[in-house]
This record gives sequence, structure tokens and C-alpha cells, in this order.
Amino acid sequence: MAMAIGGTLVAPTVLLESCSFDPDTTTAGPVRLAMLDAIAETIIPRTATAGARDAKIGAFIDVMIRDCYYPDMQEKLNAGIKEIAVEGKKSIGRPFEEATQMEREAFLTGYDEAAQTEGDHFFKTLKELTILGYFTSEEAAADGVVNYEAVPTKYDPCAPVDENTKVFYSNI
Repeated sequence: MAMAIGGTLVAPTVLLESCSFDPDTTTAGPVRLAMLDAIAETIIPRTATAGARDAKIGAFIDVMIRDCYYPDMQEKLNAGIKEIAVEGKKSIGRPFEEATQMEREAFLTGYDEAAQTEGDHFFKTLKELTILGYFTSEEAAADGVVNYEAVPTKYDPCAPVDENTKVFYSNI
């Protein structure tokens, strides 16, 4: 009886905790976070709206790798991140995270092209995590990048749309 009552008290708490992300839960050091932020900021840079660094996507990626992937995928992703750091420093002439946006974009283009041809390339997963983290972040919603209605209304299949209407996936 006690377990049944305890389960009904604990389950809602666990479910509600899973709906929020605290970047302080990352165990990554400042060097790894700077690297992950640089990769994410290269994919989604700051413009008139917040970029990936503003949304703390580096910490999000680190927590996702640590908590949501099996050890073999964790090793693959961590090795890929390390490869970007080492090869980026060789190619650019200074640490990847200290490079300009243009230098980082030029360097990551090769990884992006490889990810498009290989289905299980680590860079594809990093891009997916960056996009997932950013488009579910408070920063993206606050800047109007994502249309978010806190209280859902009725379904309107004929809602007016023009070239200024923001949509979540406009390139599908």
C-alpha cells in the first residue's frame, strides 16, 4: 500500500523534472563546453535572434550525450568532438573555439558534407542535437523563432499564412 501511494506522489515530480533543462547539470569542464558552444554557434549563429551559445546548447549537447546515448555512441561522439578540436586547431592555426564564425564554418563544411553521405556520421548527430536543443529552448521561443502558443486553441487548417509567417520547419 505504501509503495502504491509513494509511486503516485513521486511520479508527477519525476515527470515534471524531465520537462526542464538546467545547464548546471553538465559535468563538462570549461574547455569542453567552450568547444561544444563553438560547434553549436557555428551551426546556429547569433543574428537578430539569440544564437546557440545564448541558449547554452553546448551544455545541452553534453548532458544529452552523457544521459541519452549508449556507451558506443558516446565514444563516437566524444571522439568526433575531440577530432574537431585537434584538426580545427591544425587547420585554422588556433583553437577552434577562438576562430571566427567564417573560419569555423569553412572548417566544418567538410564534416557536414561527410555527414550528408554517411548515415551514421557523428557530425549529423551533433547537428541534430543542436537543432533540437535550440528549437526547444526558451531563447528561441522568446525571440519569436518558434511560434509557441502556451494555451492551445482550436485546430485551424485554413489559417492565413504569408511570407512573414514564422513556421517551425519551413524547408520540409
